[in-house]
Order: sequence, then C-alpha cells, then structure tokens
Amino acid sequence: VPPVGYDDEGYPVEDSVSQSQKHSEQTTDSFGALRAWCRSKGLGEAFSDLLMPYRRGQKSKVVCPDLMVAMRAERQEERTSYKLWEHPTPDFALEALSNSTWKGDVGEKKRLYRRLGVSEYWLYDPSGKRIGEQLRGYQLRPAMSGGREVQVYALVRPNRFGRRPSGVLRLELFVRDGALRLYDPVEKRLLPTWVEADVERNQAKAERDAERERAGRERAARQAAEQRAEIERAARQAADNRVAALEAQLRALRQPD
Repeated sequence: VPPVGYDDEGYPVEDSVSQSQKHSEQTTDSFGALRAWCRSKGLGEAFSDLLMPYRRGQKSKVVCPDLMVAMRAERQEERTSYKLWEHPTPDFALEALSNSTWKGDVGEKKRLYRRLGVSEYWLYDPSGKRIGEQLRGYQLRPAMSGGREVQVYALVRPNRFGRRPSGVLRLELFVRDGALRLYDPVEKRLLPTWVEADVERNQAKAERDAERERAGRERAARQAAEQRAEIERAARQAADNRVAALEAQLRALRQPD
C-alpha cells in the first residue's frame, strides 16, 4: 500500500488507504482505553494505525499495527511514524482482522513481529469466523530448534473467567458483544472505552454542577437567614430602646417637683 506522505529521509509517514469505518471502530475505543491506561500507569505509550518502518535504508519495509504499545517509548504528542531504529521495539501489537488483510495478519505479520522481537502479538476477529475465535494472543517463549534456542510465539490461554492475560499490559483481554475489552485484575474493574469514559466525565461534571448549585442554594439560604436574624436583632434592639426610653419618662414623671 503506497503511503501518501514521506518524511525528509523519504520514509513513509501515513497510511494512504484508510481502513473501513467498521474496521476502524473495532479498535478505536480499545485504543482510548489502552492509551489512558498506559499513561496513568507510566507504562510507555500506546499507538493506533501508526506506520512502523522497521529496516533502515529499505523504505518499503513498513508495517502498520492497528494497536501497539511500547513500554519504553517516551511520551510524544506528535509522531508521523515509528522508526524501529530510532525507537524501542514495541512490546505489544494487535491486528483487527478484515476480509482483505486477515490472511497476512495470521501469517506474514505474525512471522514478522516474531522476528522483530515483539513480545506479544494479538489477533482480534469480532466475527470469530476467520480464525475460529474472536480473540487470540501469542507470547514470545524460548524453544529449542536444531540444537539452539529460538524465540517462538506460544498461545495465550484464557483463564477461568474466559479472559486472556497479557503479561506486557498486566491486563486481561476479552471480547464482549463483538467489542474488544480490557480488564484490570488488580483493581478488579473494566477499563472504560472512550464512549464510556465520556459518559463518566459528563456524569461527573453534572454531579459537580449539581453540587455547586446545591452549595450555592445553601449559601444563599444561610445569607438570607443571617439577614433575617440581623433584622430581627435590630428590631429587638429598637424595641428595647423604646421601652427604656418610656421607662425613663415614667421615672421622671414620678419624681416630686
């Protein structure tokens, strides 16, 4: 797929052919949850659809993971690409399968990520028809081949809850209603998607606004009560003054000439 942009060295910086809306939506919410998680825990950076040139000097050697996480990557607001000779190798990569890409995702890309040393590689297939299940994960493990040790991808098995643990992310991945979800087993909570986080933020804002409004009403009520108390105090003082003046007049009248 030819890119639409190049940097000053001639390496591609953008993916020219955007995925279908459905394919994009499959990972968008997961990316939001993943990036928020990584940043809150100080676990590197998460990226979505960022081109990764992986061989210096060979500008056609590029891959574009749907999701990836690099635990040792520095936070940088704007990246046009992720050159593997300038940045640490990603620890986690995920591809959302589509009709046009799934064979390459389960074959060529899996072999590529293994050679590059990506610790975990995940396949996400909401339909469950292309690979026989909706989610599959692999983790690099040492194995013997021809008398020497090599790194191979071993399947990640689901736990008793049906979630697959990621050793890299320290999260558990699963699919619910066709959507990829992330679960924190330590805090025992489901990471909110962008949509859910937005709803939570709006609810929190509404609650803060309601609390401020309630506090404002209570403050106004206290001020009104203080004003009434001050008026009543002034009225009592004025009445006491009138009584004292009348008593003084009576005493004056009773005195003999």
